[in-house]
Amino acid sequence: MKHKIRLGVNVDHVATLRQVRGGTTTYPNLLDMVKKSVKGGAEQITIHLREDRRHIQLDDLKLLSKECPVALNLEMAATPQMVVYAKKYRPDWVCLVPEKRAELTTEGGLDVKKGFKKMFPMVEKLQRIGIEISMFIEPSIEQVEASYELGADAVEFHTGKWVLLKGPAKDKEWKRLVDAAEWAHYLGLNVHAGHGLDYEHAKLINKLPHLQEVNIGHSLVCYALENGMQQAVGKMRKLLK
Repeated sequence: MKHKIRLGVNVDHVATLRQVRGGTTTYPNLLDMVKKSVKGGAEQITIHLREDRRHIQLDDLKLLSKECPVALNLEMAATPQMVVYAKKYRPDWVCLVPEKRAELTTEGGLDVKKGFKKMFPMVEKLQRIGIEISMFIEPSIEQVEASYELGADAVEFHTGKWVLLKGPAKDKEWKRLVDAAEWAHYLGLNVHAGHGLDYEHAKLINKLPHLQEVNIGHSLVCYALENGMQQAVGKMRKLLK
C-alpha cells in the first residue's frame, strides 16, 4: 500500500540569511519560518549544526528543542562535542553527516564503513536515550550494510548527484538509488532521501521504492523568496504523494 512521504523542511538557509551580516540581525526569524513551514505541511524540521556555525547556531538548537511544533531532526558530524549537544537537547532524530570546513554544502555521503569504530558508541549512547539515528550515505549497498551493522534506524540517501546528472548517467544513478533502497528496506532500515531536491525532482523521487521521508531545504527557501514559506512548503507537500 502506498503511503504519504514525510516532508522534513531544512531551515538552515533561513539562518544563512540571518547570519550573513555576522549575526548582527535577528531577521529572518527562524522560529517564525519553522511555524510557517509546519502550516504549509512540514511534518519535521531539519537543522544542521555545523562546526563552523555558518548558519544554525547553538541557540537555535536550544530554542527549537523546546519550541519546534513537530519532530526535530538534527544533522551533525560524528564528533564527541556534537554527541554532548544531542544528549543535552534531545532532538527526535539525529542524522550523522560528513562535514568539511571548506565545502559550500555537503558534498556526498558519510563513509560509515571507514568510521564504524568511532561512530558505534555514539549511536549506542544516543539511541539509549530515545533518539533515532539515520546515516546520510551514498546509494551504495556497502554503506547500507555498514549502517545496518552499526544499528542505525534509517539511511538517508544523498540525492545531490542524481539531481545534477543528465541523460544515461542520471538513469544509472537512479538505479543505484533504487537498488540501495530495496536493500535497506530488506534489512529493516527506514528509507529517507535528501539533498538538492526541487519541485521537479520531488515529483520523480515519489517513485523511489519504500521511501518514507525526504528532507528539503535550499530550494524551498529560494521558492519562499517569491511565494512565501508556507506556500512554498505547501506546494512541495502536494508533490510528495
